[in-house]
Amino acid sequence: MNENKKQLCPNCKTGADALKLDPHEPMCPYMEFHNGKACTKYVPIEKDK
Repeated sequence: MNENKKQLCPNCKTGADALKLDPHEPMCPYMEFHNGKACTKYVPIEKDK
């Protein structure tokens, strides 16, 4: 796995929402959109203040 993916994926709202819909999915279904530097499906999770 690419180091950038490790940094982005735990903080991505798109992937988190997908895992809520299918908690048995082993990984983000949008991994193919990651080009090694950025993911076109990446949306940061907003932290509550």
